[in-house]
Amino acid sequence: MLRDLARTILKVDWPKFHPRAALRCTPAILLPLVVGILLDHPRQGSMMAAGAFGVGFGSFQELYRSRKAPMLYASLGICVSSWIGTLVGFSRIGSVLLTSAWAFLYGGISALSPGASWVALQCVIWLIISTAYPASGSHALQRGVFMLLGGLLQTLFVVGFWKLERVETPAFGGVGPQEAETSIQGIANSFHPESHSGAYAVRAAVTMAAAASLCWWLQVENGYWIPMTAAIVMKPDFRQTYERGLARIAGTLVGAVVASLIAAHLRHAPGVYATLITLFAFLCHSIVFANYAVYSVCVTSYVVFLLAFSGLQENIVVEHRVINTLLGGVLAFLAHAIFWKFQKTEEPVTTKTVTE
Repeated sequence: MLRDLARTILKVDWPKFHPRAALRCTPAILLPLVVGILLDHPRQGSMMAAGAFGVGFGSFQELYRSRKAPMLYASLGICVSSWIGTLVGFSRIGSVLLTSAWAFLYGGISALSPGASWVALQCVIWLIISTAYPASGSHALQRGVFMLLGGLLQTLFVVGFWKLERVETPAFGGVGPQEAETSIQGIANSFHPESHSGAYAVRAAVTMAAAASLCWWLQVENGYWIPMTAAIVMKPDFRQTYERGLARIAGTLVGAVVASLIAAHLRHAPGVYATLITLFAFLCHSIVFANYAVYSVCVTSYVVFLLAFSGLQENIVVEHRVINTLLGGVLAFLAHAIFWKFQKTEEPVTTKTVTE
């Protein structure tokens, strides 16, 4: 089994390596960084770039038979989740309960279609991140607004390139049963406790409650990577969870080494960081559906330099990224192993979502 897992993790699906699609996502990431440098507001520029980066993966998705819908829904969902998470983040209990509730909704929605699952996962991720940075008043709105602007800018660029080139990015994320996306009965069935997706929703809620609680209890820097990693790694299928988890952990370790080596030999300047952020974002969008382990290497480097652009030290970010990713991945493994014993069947998985 381990040999098969290793072979799967290392295999590259070259037909899904798509640098052309990645190039369409690059301008919306670079532009906010450049403007942030020119206006001396790197933090706001990095927020917009992060929104554009995340929404860019929506160009590989389809929702309601629309290629634009995943990006637009993700932009709005990220914005709202960021607002709510920022306000609730002052309360530890509130943060744990809200994270668990968002995870439960994600678990049920994941059965509807790949596009719906991907949008829901973006909302969970940015809720988790925002609870780690609580704020009130106008500051509570700032992160969500800049994320929304970045997402909309990405959508504008991608759709504009599609029209100019008269070709769309392949829907590697999967299409799925379109009728389920608008069926009220289908939504209700996906949350039924005896259904496969209902069981997954419960497991997601419990796992994320445990991960968020561990984050608050440890009080480590950038501890939100623990529940975030658990959310990304956790899948309905037993094998897919372990494949994804091992790829994420291995890729993070290699990415940490890569980022550290680059940081040790670069000039610590905003322009250099902006270049590296854009480069690794391009690589992430190119390889994400071809090989998840390589994607994890690239996304680790992307995150390190994005946070360095905002003012954090690279070596500290690398250390936190490795430790918290390991904790989140192991927690997802344990949760799946425990729940798997009580689950009657393991249904085939038709939904595949990939993101940061």
